[in-house]
Amino acid sequence: METNRLEELERKIQEYETIISEMSAPIIPSIVPQTILIPITGLIRAERFDKIRGKVLNFIHNKDIETAIIDLTDISGERIEDVCLEEIGRELHEMASAISLMGVETLFVGMNPELVKRMVLDGIKLEAQSFSTFQAALKHLMKQKGVEFRKISE
Repeated sequence: METNRLEELERKIQEYETIISEMSAPIIPSIVPQTILIPITGLIRAERFDKIRGKVLNFIHNKDIETAIIDLTDISGERIEDVCLEEIGRELHEMASAISLMGVETLFVGMNPELVKRMVLDGIKLEAQSFSTFQAALKHLMKQKGVEFRKISE
């Protein structure tokens, strides 16, 4: 009886971890056509990057996606657990490279100064454009794609 209860609790923990993992890197369609936003939130652990990368690659497979915006605004020193900033830089480089191999452009937004400094000092180069904010990236994409907002007269 105790074994069944323990197995049930382990199953629930795994289920909750999956739900939390899905919520901590949602894939959101953007207002700019063929563009998705991936805000990365929560504590950063080494194993999360593999899951996020896999989730993004599976999502863009067989979809008409041209650009993936990865939002790192929520990532700060206190949100990084058991991962050094240098490792995060390498993981971001690998993520951008993998997304690029799928034929999708990667834009990074919201990088914090600590991470940028560490990446520069360690010689980590991202093969992707970066912008200070999500709005700046959207403005760039809208200009690039010839999309504009217009007020509709009544």
